[in-house]
Amino acid sequence: MDAILEARDVTKRYEDFTLGAVSLDVPRGSIVGIFGPNGAGKTTLVKVLAHQVPWQRGSVRVFGLRYEDREPEIKNRLGYVAQEPPFYDDRTVRWTARFAAPYFARWDGPAFHRLLEEFSINPLKKVKQLSGGQKKLLALAIALSHGAEVLILDEPAAGLDVVHRRALLERLRAFVANGERSVVVASHVTDGLDQVTDDVCILRDGRIALHEERDALLAKWKRVHFRDGALAASTVALLSHVQRQPFAVSALTGDFPALRDSLAQAMASGDAKVENATLEDVFVSLVKGA
Repeated sequence: MDAILEARDVTKRYEDFTLGAVSLDVPRGSIVGIFGPNGAGKTTLVKVLAHQVPWQRGSVRVFGLRYEDREPEIKNRLGYVAQEPPFYDDRTVRWTARFAAPYFARWDGPAFHRLLEEFSINPLKKVKQLSGGQKKLLALAIALSHGAEVLILDEPAAGLDVVHRRALLERLRAFVANGERSVVVASHVTDGLDQVTDDVCILRDGRIALHEERDALLAKWKRVHFRDGALAASTVALLSHVQRQPFAVSALTGDFPALRDSLAQAMASGDAKVENATLEDVFVSLVKGA
């Protein structure tokens, strides 16, 4: 599939942290979720992808272009929402839009005001009067109002109530629906984003622990419930996060196809049941280990 954004062996070093040789492709028409615990490197990675910070090694191309050669063109076609959007707190929302508009060749003022209405943001309010979640939505409205072809979002759902979180998810689905635009979204919790992501990338200690299509990933990861003693010890040994409860045992497997035959007899007798794991199950398992 055609990649709209490509990172190759990107390395960013700080005094106490290194994002190490990360490679990532973002297919056109997809939503790529970057998940990881606090301190895993998510914000560093999205800042690199949006060229908000320099990196020491590797390369990043967006639309096939390098920031080093065509940064103004790339950023005109890219929408970036920071974890803490940098606004002038004493200025109004309307002033903020007028300030941002000249930076973008395809700024659409009417679209911006429609988004403010959708997100319940008063254009006459000062930025400092907005909640943290509203500031995120304001940044998203700006990103969606200049014809961006790629959105790069850092913790976009943080601080949003359930109504606006759903509105955000619907917006992301709509953004990629034409198959030509893409989204990269970073979060330390799955919190609804697992419903819209096409590709899942999990960061741990500055490195990619997993990068896979969501559907393929969840076809392999399953939660197994079984009666104690119903499975051979050799089969139980292949499961992770085994939790013994009063009347059953619950565990995870990251390779259900390989265990299917071993589980078949217990499943047929009703002594074992298999259900889909959640993306949160996968995340926790990879971050904490078996």
